[in-house]
Amino acid sequence: MASGTITVSEADYLRILIHGTTAFELLRTGLEFDLFERLEAAEGMDIEEVAEAIGTEAQPARILLLGLASLRLLEKKDDKYVNSEMVRRKLLRSSPRFLGPLVDIQADIINRSLGDFAESMRQNTNVGLRHIEGPGDTLYERLTAHPELQEVFYRNMGDASKKAFAQILDRYDFSGLHHVIDIGGGDGTNSIELARRYPHLEVTVFDQESVTRIAAQRTEDAELSKRVHFHPGDLFTDALPEGADGIMFFHIFEIWSLERNTELLRKCYEALPPGGVCLVYNFVSNDEGTGSMSGGLVSPYFLTLASGEGMTYAPKDMDKAIRDAGFSHVERYDGLGFSHSLVVGHK
Repeated sequence: MASGTITVSEADYLRILIHGTTAFELLRTGLEFDLFERLEAAEGMDIEEVAEAIGTEAQPARILLLGLASLRLLEKKDDKYVNSEMVRRKLLRSSPRFLGPLVDIQADIINRSLGDFAESMRQNTNVGLRHIEGPGDTLYERLTAHPELQEVFYRNMGDASKKAFAQILDRYDFSGLHHVIDIGGGDGTNSIELARRYPHLEVTVFDQESVTRIAAQRTEDAELSKRVHFHPGDLFTDALPEGADGIMFFHIFEIWSLERNTELLRKCYEALPPGGVCLVYNFVSNDEGTGSMSGGLVSPYFLTLASGEGMTYAPKDMDKAIRDAGFSHVERYDGLGFSHSLVVGHK
């Protein structure tokens, strides 16, 4: 097996699809019991040692170890179970690519709704939202009534943004901009990092009031707090902050229909001065509509729970919406990793 590659038979591939909920719960339970950290610290354990370490009887420990080993997350060396290289890269909390926040949002928020995917398709709306009580017709509105879930949600969004945003900073030069609005900026992860990288730049996070409160609490650096601002508002009904020559439209395009995205991008166009830029950065599918797997597996969430109308679109969809919104010159950056693309519209 080459590094980063796992080969399974067709029968096992179908088993993973059919028993996917069980596979997920094996992974989530391993994280809940800190099993991967314990195995790493001990350089491997047998069944009895694992049972003692996680506080269970030997039989439940054996079941967990069997399941995780069958999924190639654990390996057996002599009579000891040890972490696979994949676990060391992505499931240890000390790893820079730790996927724990993604597991949390899947377990606490998303999985409960996905049984309604078929009915959401029939009704063409987010039927799965019924599992989260509260005001509003989108997940983002409903989360305001559940601070603990909102924290889980934005912890994952912040973690994912931090990993993906590094690509933008390496590929796009913000030095010619003076003030950037981060629409739907969540917990401020991108804005804080952008202001840190460009000491001359002002950045304004524009998001729901409850979200900007979370973001404001993260800006402890006194110098950064002078340049990172938080402007609560509704993207559909409120005017955008004035005085910006750049707008970041990050991880928003996938939430809404193409028609609604074009409408929102037209609002961005009108808020910018001549020469201003709007950067659209999202998870994407390929232009052929055959992948990636990330795009294919994330899209049902947007229909079933998030908004009832979005998906992971192709870069060509983003390009067309930006042009239809009025931007005359468009740049496209593909191959950014994490199944992302950046499309930039110039006014």
